[in-house]
Amino acid sequence: MKLTTRAAPLLLYLLATACPRPAPAPAPPPSADAGPVRRAEVEPNDRPDQSMAIGESTLVAGSLTADPAKPDEDWYLLFADHPRLVDVTLSGIPGTVGVLEVYDVAKNRLAVVNGAGAGRPAHLPNLSVKDKLLLKVSAARRGTGGAYTLSLLFGEPLPGMEVEPNDRAADATEVTSTPEGQGPWVVKGFLAHSGDEDYFRLELAPSDTSDAGPMPPDAGPLAMPPPALPAPPEAPAGDGGNMASPVEVARVPLRLNLTAVPGVRFEVQVLSEAQAQLFLGRGQEGQPFDQRNVAVRGTDKVVYVVVRSAWTGAGKDAHRGSNAAMPYTLTVSREAAGANAEYEPNDDLAHATPLPVNGYREGFLSPAGDVDYYVLRVPQPSLARFELSGLDRVDLVLSVVAPGDKPGTEKVLLKSNDGAVKEPERLNSVACATECYVRVEGAPRKVDGKWVRDFENADQPYRLTVTTTPDTGAEEREPNDSPATATPLSPGKPIRGTVYPKRDVDFYRLDLGDRQVKTPLRATLTGILKVDVALFLYRQEADGSLTLVQTADRAKGDAPEVIRYAAEPGTYFFKVQDSKNRESNFQDSYQLTVDESD
Repeated sequence: MKLTTRAAPLLLYLLATACPRPAPAPAPPPSADAGPVRRAEVEPNDRPDQSMAIGESTLVAGSLTADPAKPDEDWYLLFADHPRLVDVTLSGIPGTVGVLEVYDVAKNRLAVVNGAGAGRPAHLPNLSVKDKLLLKVSAARRGTGGAYTLSLLFGEPLPGMEVEPNDRAADATEVTSTPEGQGPWVVKGFLAHSGDEDYFRLELAPSDTSDAGPMPPDAGPLAMPPPALPAPPEAPAGDGGNMASPVEVARVPLRLNLTAVPGVRFEVQVLSEAQAQLFLGRGQEGQPFDQRNVAVRGTDKVVYVVVRSAWTGAGKDAHRGSNAAMPYTLTVSREAAGANAEYEPNDDLAHATPLPVNGYREGFLSPAGDVDYYVLRVPQPSLARFELSGLDRVDLVLSVVAPGDKPGTEKVLLKSNDGAVKEPERLNSVACATECYVRVEGAPRKVDGKWVRDFENADQPYRLTVTTTPDTGAEEREPNDSPATATPLSPGKPIRGTVYPKRDVDFYRLDLGDRQVKTPLRATLTGILKVDVALFLYRQEADGSLTLVQTADRAKGDAPEVIRYAAEPGTYFFKVQDSKNRESNFQDSYQLTVDESD
């Protein structure tokens, strides 16, 4: 049958609708990540201009020829069209230490990474490639070599992560803060090999250091500022009026915190923009590092924080740990205490934190073994009262110290450790002619037969409060626990003192050397609560020794003690102490009065 032209389209339509269409082929499954490409080292590549170019994740199978006459080295050129981060690992080479060196295209060496030992890998986990870099593989010792695998894993830069090389200020990793310049500054990094040093650049915003700022949260009773204290009296005219306290540089306290990395003992340095050292601290191996009140100057707009691994062990066991698998997190923040904070480093007399004439400082005993020194400078001879608040977990010790007879040494003039953990310490009537030094530390405790100072508290601050008054001669002058340091005493002029801390002894010196005949004396010592005071009278002999001539130690509670004595011309000393030598009272004062009477 012959189809007409009109019927042909109809027939095609019927055939198309009658026959089912085949199902479309399923889409191919997504191809799995094939991982880094595998390549063999291409020789010759023993010079930079012969370097093997690599621009993607690659595993290179290479070999160093063990020829003492001509040490082998293999060069690679890493390139990228935009900034990339490359994890570089050189496998261990049996019997030798492999070395990775990074150079710019002008052949300036930027970084060196040695394997952790013979046959052990060398790892640089965060090498920054912005355009081109040269990488050299070699052996640390001539005449050694062998097969190796060089792993080069390209990835995108990670926000908040250091990039290598950054072992000098010029290559420092920039760390941003929120809001800008106010902190906190947070960054992660690796101490991937023993010689690794990480520089971080922090840009600081100006800070009003005259404002103490908000108090730290959870500070307990320390959260309440002390009552206003009267301003110190003006210095009298004359030479004493010229004694002005030196101008102190305004400072800003920072907190430095590093999370723990197994096998690493942190060493942390803070540098000014001119790379002058402002702080240096070391932690414990495998432990976090938390340093409070690290002081930078108020004029510093840029500081560098340097993180490295400190030496541990001794002799053949000495080493600097590393860990290329676990990063640390560095957090830098401003302290809330502001102008009232201590200034670290202040672990010796030369770096003592200045104290206000009337006011307080807040500090932290951290890390373990931390010792804080303070200096009080006064415009005229004064008596100072120091009060140190208690602290959780740490038994505090408060001492007045002075430079020793030899450079770099010191001597303890007074010490208070009456309280235990969480209990305060105090020192009363400390004589300060121009300046005096105070030391705050944790009390030692015995662990496994050894005395250690291993407690710390990086969360709770202590408060050291100082109150000064003019030295008018109406109060004892501490220290006065020996005849050589005795407080002068005049007939008819009462003088006050305290028996504090425990086992406190107070000497007073009475000079009757200008008298022609015996002087009848009546010495009265008023009693105080809690302490059974005792009074002793000594005569100084021609050779300087003391002879006890009278005592009054009835131990009648707060009842007075009285001594009557006819004194020959000469020098005499009165001694006041607790008759039982086991109690103290920082609050209540005794009064000693010596009258001439018939």
